[in-house]
Amino acid sequence: MKLIKGLAFHVHHSILVEWCYDFNKRVEAIKQDKPKEEQELRLRLFKLIPKDRLPKDLIKALKDYDKAWDAYDKAAEDYDKAEETYNTGLSCLKAAKTLESAGEALEKVGQACVKVLNNNKDFLEILHSELCPNCPWDGESIFRRKEV
Repeated sequence: MKLIKGLAFHVHHSILVEWCYDFNKRVEAIKQDKPKEEQELRLRLFKLIPKDRLPKDLIKALKDYDKAWDAYDKAAEDYDKAEETYNTGLSCLKAAKTLESAGEALEKVGQACVKVLNNNKDFLEILHSELCPNCPWDGESIFRRKEV
């Protein structure tokens, strides 16, 4: 199955917009792990945002973020392989340093991406109202709070 990833609305119930690492895996997690009474709403509102609807500065930031995640994932795989083979020599140390550097780069790119997302907050809220009609999002959750 092809990996589908990108910026999405309602990956989680308490976050309006965030990066989705694997759309199909998230759908399966909702179906398997979330309460039955929440599944229909979660699946209806969980949507990847079409790239052609995003501003250029956001597309660039997301591409950088995606590349940083790919580099981090590769570094993590290399480190895991070095550990699995009980290679405690220089190659394991090198893999650990590469992983640490990739993590630092990912954090830096992630912060820049958050800044661009914040700069486009109003645009994303308008796009959300268009792509998620009749959405119960209240600024905190898609699940309306029950009166106590």
